[in-house]
Amino acid sequence: MAGGLLEYSGLVTKTKAMRARLLEADDYAVVSEYESVTDFIAFLREQPAYAPVFERHGEVAHRGQAEAVIRDSLYMDYCKLYRFSGVQPRSALQFVFSRYQVNVIKNCLQSAMEGNGRELTLSGGFFERHADFDLRAVMAACSVQELIRAVAGTEYEALLRELETETGQNYTDYAFALDIYYYKKIWKEIAKVSDKETRQILEQIFGTEIDWQNLMWMYRAKRFYSMGEADMKKHRIPVSYRLKPAETNRLLETESAEQFVEFVRQTAYFRGKQAVLEPEDELTWERVMIKTYEKICKKHPMSVAPVLRYLYEKEHEIDRLTTALEGIRYHIPPYEIRNLIFAM
Repeated sequence: MAGGLLEYSGLVTKTKAMRARLLEADDYAVVSEYESVTDFIAFLREQPAYAPVFERHGEVAHRGQAEAVIRDSLYMDYCKLYRFSGVQPRSALQFVFSRYQVNVIKNCLQSAMEGNGRELTLSGGFFERHADFDLRAVMAACSVQELIRAVAGTEYEALLRELETETGQNYTDYAFALDIYYYKKIWKEIAKVSDKETRQILEQIFGTEIDWQNLMWMYRAKRFYSMGEADMKKHRIPVSYRLKPAETNRLLETESAEQFVEFVRQTAYFRGKQAVLEPEDELTWERVMIKTYEKICKKHPMSVAPVLRYLYEKEHEIDRLTTALEGIRYHIPPYEIRNLIFAM
């Protein structure tokens, strides 16, 4: 088993305990009925997974603060698992932390382009100590230029400066570029992982994620934006895992979203011994990742896979809570909030 039983048994046990505190469908049904952000906050203060982070942050009154706190709970959980890990699992967890850094930059960039700073999260000091940039300066940035200065000297500076010099760039262009940079970087780094089994686990997880990020982008581009092949290629991650180049070209050339779906159902994700989905399954990135994690964790129960699955599920939970919070803030009917949550 990857890394040996002794290296992973305690970490996997701790992960199972944390996973048992994830919210269930009934909890989201309760949350969707709340009429105020205050009620939402009061509910989370009573949940074992969120009580400690709300207690540390003290008074939390409005939507922006609540969103920052629940996001901070992810960093706290990562911190706990990282500190509990040995050398090998820590090296794998670094790939996740790189994504957290990119996500922070993307979130702060969106606010900076609107002329606002972000709510500051502290994550017990862990994020601040391990991030490649000054978190406070990045979150305080009120313009793209200020944010670039905040990441000066890091790997992100050159990319953001290059984008800034191009005319007509909007937030979506920056976000795509940062995501593409991240996936290209980690794919190269995964190839250098010395432990064969750990490397294969990481390739399967991140390779599947890359394939489906590309598939879902192409699908949305065809269905909602009627985008041409050249523009789709511009925003495509130049990495393939189980999708063959000929399949990707065929998908890019499809004339409609319906034809695109038909061709996707002929790929290895739907066919063969390693298929993840059934022919009648809907095309969703979340469904693919959940099933992928289930298969990997069953095959490699004492590895980094259960840890990565928990962090994925925690991120997904926070996205659902953020969606619910936005729905409550704008007084969206409860049934619509539930539809949005369970469609994720």
